[in-house]
Amino acid sequence: MLELRHGFRINPDKCDGRMSCMRACPTHAIRVKNGKARLISELCIDCGSCLGVCEMSAISATTMKFAELDGYKFKVAVASPALFMQFGLRVTPADVVRALLELGFDAVWEYAVDMALVDRAITDLVKKWPGPFPLISNSCPVVVRLIQVAYPSMVEHVVPLEVSREIAARELKRRYSREKGLKPEEIAAIYITPCQAKAISILQPAEEAKSNLDGAMAISEIYNDLLSKMREAVRPGDAPKDLVTAGQLLQWGAPEGGIPALSREHYIPLMGLTQIMKVFDDIEKGRIRNIEFLECHACQGGCLGGNLTVENLYEARSRDLHLMASMPKPGPEFEQEVDRRYALEDLSSRGSLKPRQTEGEAIDLRERVMRRKRAEEVLRTLPQLNCGLCGAPKCRNHAEDVAASRADLLECVFMLPDRIKSLGKHYKK
Repeated sequence: MLELRHGFRINPDKCDGRMSCMRACPTHAIRVKNGKARLISELCIDCGSCLGVCEMSAISATTMKFAELDGYKFKVAVASPALFMQFGLRVTPADVVRALLELGFDAVWEYAVDMALVDRAITDLVKKWPGPFPLISNSCPVVVRLIQVAYPSMVEHVVPLEVSREIAARELKRRYSREKGLKPEEIAAIYITPCQAKAISILQPAEEAKSNLDGAMAISEIYNDLLSKMREAVRPGDAPKDLVTAGQLLQWGAPEGGIPALSREHYIPLMGLTQIMKVFDDIEKGRIRNIEFLECHACQGGCLGGNLTVENLYEARSRDLHLMASMPKPGPEFEQEVDRRYALEDLSSRGSLKPRQTEGEAIDLRERVMRRKRAEEVLRTLPQLNCGLCGAPKCRNHAEDVAASRADLLECVFMLPDRIKSLGKHYKK
C-alpha cells in the first residue's frame, strides 16, 4: 500500500485522550487508545474536523514556512481568493499583493484566467458528458478524498479536469522561465491556502501525479506579517500591472464558486461534509437523477470557512460581496486571453482518480470474508450504545477493529466493569 501523508500532526505529549477528535471525524479515522489519539491513515480524508475541536491543541496543521523557499531563485505566490477577504474593507486586493511582495515573493500570480479556463472546460464537459451524472467538482481535496474512501463507486463522477491552482502553477512556470531565463525547477509556485487539505493535495495529489505547485503556506501563518507590511507602507503606490482586477477570481472564494454558465436547475452548490455525505448517499441509492453538476465545499462558507483562515466567516463573506460589487468586469483582453489559452491547453487531469485501498482490501478475499463475519459476530455482543469509551467512535468500528486484531473485545467497558474504574481514574487526573 502507498504510504499516505496527511496535512496535520498529532502531538502525543499534548494529547489527553478526551476523544473530541475521534467523535468529530466523519470517516471514523481516529482511535483513542491508552489515553492517546492515533490515526488510521487510509481512512483520513484531511478534512481538518479534528483540528478545531481539540481543547489541548494537540493537533496542528503542517504547512510551509517562508524560510523553506531559500533554495529557489524566483518565488511566486498563487493566492487563494479567500486571502483577499481576510482584511478590512479599506484594504484593497492591491494592498494585499504589495504586502506579499514586501514579504519576499518576487511575483503574485493573478489567476482569474486560469479559473475561467476551468469554468469553460466544466461547462463544455457537462454538455458532452456520456454519464454518469451528476458530475462532481474536484476543487476541494477533502471531497475528492471522501469519495475515494467512503464512496469508491463514485470516483467516475469526479470531473477529469485539472484544478485552476495547478493550471496557474503550470502557466506561471512557463511564463517566468521564458521571461527570466530560469529553469522551471528554479521557480517556486507557492499556494497561499485557506486549509491544510490543499497543502496535502500538493504534497501527495489524489491522482498520484506530481503537482505543478511546490508547496503551500497557510493564510494564518503569514497573516500577521502581511498586516505588518501593510502598516509599514507610507503611502499606497501604483498597483503592479497584473494585480487582482477580475471579479471572477474573487467569486471562487465564495460558497457558489464559479460555474455561472450552467443552468441553476441543473447545478447545486453544497457546503459542509454532513450535507455533502447526505447527497452522496442519495446518489449511491439512485435518488438524484436530474442534477448535472455538484460544486462541493467541505467547509461551511466554501474556502472562506477554511480552518487556516483568520477572519470570521460572515465578515469575510461581507467583504467578498463588497469586493465583487466594486470590481470592474473583465475587459475584452481578458476574454481574448481565455479564448487563446483554451484553444491551446490540455486541461485534463494529470492522472486518473482511483478508490483508495484500505487495509482490508490488501488482504485476500477469504480473509476479508472471515473478518466481516467475525465483526458481525462481535457486534451482536456489544451494547450498541456508541459511547466511544472503548476508543472507537461506534460499536461497529470497535467490532471491525476486533476482527482486524487492532483492538481487544474487552476494551468495551460493558464487557469488563473494571475498565470503567480505570477510565474514571485516567480522566480525573
